[in-house]
Order: sequence, then C-alpha cells, then structure tokens
Amino acid sequence: MIGICQVGCGYWGGNIARNLAANERIRLVAFCERDQDRLTQFARRYRVAKTFTDYDAVVADPEIEAVVIVTPSGRHYQQAAAALEAGKHVFVEKPLAETTEETLALALLADERRCTLMVGHTFLYNNVVHEVKNLIERGELGDVYYAYSQRLNLGRFRNDSDVLWTLAPHDLSIINYWFTGRPTRVSARGRSYVHRAHGVSEVCFAELDYSDGKSAYLHLSWLDPQKRREMVIVGAQKMLIYDDTNPDAHIRIYDKRAEVQHQSETADFADFTTRLRAGDLVIPNIRLSEPLAVEIDHFIDCIMTGTRPRSDGWHGVEVVAALEALTRSMKADGNPVNVIYPAAPIHPVGKTAQ
Repeated sequence: MIGICQVGCGYWGGNIARNLAANERIRLVAFCERDQDRLTQFARRYRVAKTFTDYDAVVADPEIEAVVIVTPSGRHYQQAAAALEAGKHVFVEKPLAETTEETLALALLADERRCTLMVGHTFLYNNVVHEVKNLIERGELGDVYYAYSQRLNLGRFRNDSDVLWTLAPHDLSIINYWFTGRPTRVSARGRSYVHRAHGVSEVCFAELDYSDGKSAYLHLSWLDPQKRREMVIVGAQKMLIYDDTNPDAHIRIYDKRAEVQHQSETADFADFTTRLRAGDLVIPNIRLSEPLAVEIDHFIDCIMTGTRPRSDGWHGVEVVAALEALTRSMKADGNPVNVIYPAAPIHPVGKTAQ
C-alpha cells in the first residue's frame, strides 16, 4: 500500500479524499492544511492520525511516499518541486503550475528523480471521452473539421484565477486527446462583469488552430443562466455531441453532413449545389465510471509499475503553454498568438500509459 498525504482540504479536496480513502492500494497517512478547522474535520471523517499545517514536515516524513496536491495553483510549483526533490511521487490538480517555465522544471525534475508526476486532468480518465476518441479513430465521423465546447454555469466566482485558467484546462486536455495534437496558434477574449475591480475574466471566448487544419472553439463562463458541459465535433460524415451532464445520453451521434455536388466538370462557384443529409440519431448505451476513482487508481498503477501517466508532467507543460498563449491573446484584445512549446526529451523515462 502506498502511503499518501493529501495537501489541501478545500472544496475539491473533499472529492479527492473520498476516492483516496476508498482505494484499497492506498494508505491515507496524513492531511496537510493551513485552516485548522478544515484539517480537523477531514482527519476525523477519514480517521487519519497525522495532520500537518507545515508542508515542510510533510516532505520530511519518511512514511509519506506520495503527495496529492489540491491547493491553489499559485502553490503548485513550490510544493511539487519540494516533494520531487525529496523523492516522493506527486499528483497535482490542474493546472500543473502557473507558467510554462515552472511546468518544464517540474517535468524535468520528475524524470531526473524517476518519480511519478501526474496532473489531475480528470476528463482524460472518463470512459465516455475514451469512447469518443475510439469513434474518431475508427472513422465513424469521417474527417474531423472542427470542435467546440461550452463549459458554463452561474458561479463559482474566484479572485485567484480567471475563468480561462479554471475551466479551459479541461477542454484543452480533451480536445488535444481527441485530435492527437496540440494547438499551434490561439486567440481569446475575456470579460469581467460582476467583479470588475478584481480584473478577473468571468467569461471567455477562445479559438484554437491545429497544424493539420482542425480548429476548436471554447465558450467558458461563470455567468450563465444554465449549467452546461457540452462538446460538439463536426465531421465530414457524421456529427457528435458529448454532454457530460446528461446521464441518459452522454453521446449523441447524428448522421448529418453537407456535400458539394458540381453540375459540370468545369464547374465554377455558380455551378454547384449543396446536398444536405439528415439520417438517424444514435445514442450509444455507455455507463459512466467515476473518472476521479479511475484517475487515482491510474496514479497508483504508474507508481507501482514505473509507467508514465497519461497526464504526465509533459502533458501538463503543453496545456499550460497553450493557456499562457491564450492569456497573451486576451491581453492583446484577441489578437492571434503562436503557442511556444518547450522541447520534450526524445526518449523520456518510462513508457506512457494508453
């Protein structure tokens, strides 16, 4: 059993702790939290004897083999680096850090120390997301043209991170996985309406361009009348909707497409018609496994086997590099910005999990 300390007992920390405690290959050794009331509450709920308010004590404890960091993103780099330096395995909630430079340093350090470093991009451990990937790879949709996502809700408002850095990591990680690529150029515009004094964007519209001609569009908002976590993929043969909030129809596949028909061999713009096809709607019967439980189990697998996580440090580098480029574009009022990615090792340590 792997001895683990959870660092951070806030809102999302409750979900993490529940899954850590339920995993039979984990020994939940300790919690670390600055807020004493929260710390006491978590320790009592999960019957954990050790508690820390000082993170240095966590790093120094030989009983702790791995740390799960669920703190504000501004602390991720220092906490993850200290644990890796001490030879501990590290799971960090997204984003891995706040700059590409910091994420690069963590990825290199994890490889150097031969420690598992994993980023909490939970949707990469969602079996419905995997099924969409399988449909794309089998050619069910034909050539993929573009995708767009809507991740909307009313709240939770934050002042330590904007809507882009809070919500976009989900969609970036999913779309990169589906497209088997990463955006090369991006643009974004953000707006703050409710808490203007903070200058934190509460609404964001973003565009991502991929090198193979695919594109993706993100609508992110804390200020919307409806809760929506929906992604659409438009292909040459079929179109697909992935709805994370609909338990009865997570995936809907529409046999719809548009085709150009030329009226002559020497057709010009005036000599074609567009034929529209509207066929059947298919709703695959897919039962969702809890992604967070799968994610935690994957972390333990990687520690025990030395396999690289699906969302390893280098994956975290790519997501943060895109987020930084999107931020630069927002500051430039939506002007397109090229994404700059650091070079990963040609032969990174460990085989990456599929």
